[in-house]
Amino acid sequence: MASVPTTSSDFLKRIERINVWKKGGQRAPHKPLLLLLALGRILNERERFVPYREIDEMLKELLQRFGSPRKARPVYPFSHLPADGLWEVPGSERLSRTSSGDLFVRELHKGGVEGGFPEPVHDLLCRRPELVREAAQLLLDGHFSESLHQEIRDAIGIPYSWEMRDSPARPRDPAFRVEVLREYEQRCAICDFDVCLGNEPFGLEAAHIRWRVAGGPDKVTNGLALCGLHHKALDRGAVGLKATDSGYRVRVSKKVKGVNGMSHPVRWFLDFHDKPLRTPQNRRHDPEPEFVKWHQTEVFREPARA
Repeated sequence: MASVPTTSSDFLKRIERINVWKKGGQRAPHKPLLLLLALGRILNERERFVPYREIDEMLKELLQRFGSPRKARPVYPFSHLPADGLWEVPGSERLSRTSSGDLFVRELHKGGVEGGFPEPVHDLLCRRPELVREAAQLLLDGHFSESLHQEIRDAIGIPYSWEMRDSPARPRDPAFRVEVLREYEQRCAICDFDVCLGNEPFGLEAAHIRWRVAGGPDKVTNGLALCGLHHKALDRGAVGLKATDSGYRVRVSKKVKGVNGMSHPVRWFLDFHDKPLRTPQNRRHDPEPEFVKWHQTEVFREPARA
């Protein structure tokens, strides 16, 4: 296990540099989500250690909502986060491990094994609640699309009022939104939403196909003009794109459900499945296949509707 941070600056540096599994642009937000879950517990004045059986349930739900479409594995961060000096599993040296270094889930459940922040980290966070906010924002900025931040805060119990206004994330190119909205003629590329307040588009956003935190650039070919609803749907994997000979078509996940809403949800999702995506004015600015491929494998919730 790595040394445990004892100062605020060291703790934040460890948060920024957590060793996250990487392979070909694949997302692995397991450690960030476990840390966010633990930070939420600090704010809600809960005990330092939590049994794995509880973490298994809570973290699995978070991974299913905000992780990649691959199988959720809560045991991975529980087993490996101690190597970053930010997690403690008392008695883990007596537990068996798989060939990949994971602890055995059955043994964790049967033995009532617990995990949590090391005591110096826990005490530091309890003394300095503002440090919880800073750490949470670093994790959100470093691993999740901005459109998901508030939803994640709600899920882990960190209130909106704790959002950092001076976020340290890589600043977005201000020209990105202007260029993307211009290319798509200030209309949502999925539903054609084009409401303006005066002369300014209202509720229309420039969405990244490959998230910026995953290396997606501020390029028009990595952008789509989307209404707020379909931007969130893109980032949650409810909708995606499919390449065809004539351009891109919209995919809607089979997991999208519902019967209540404005008129009927079919209007906002199901009616657009397999419909052509609006094309940019200059076809050289069509979405790049590599960005679409990343979204298909790392975000979209398969299977798509028939």
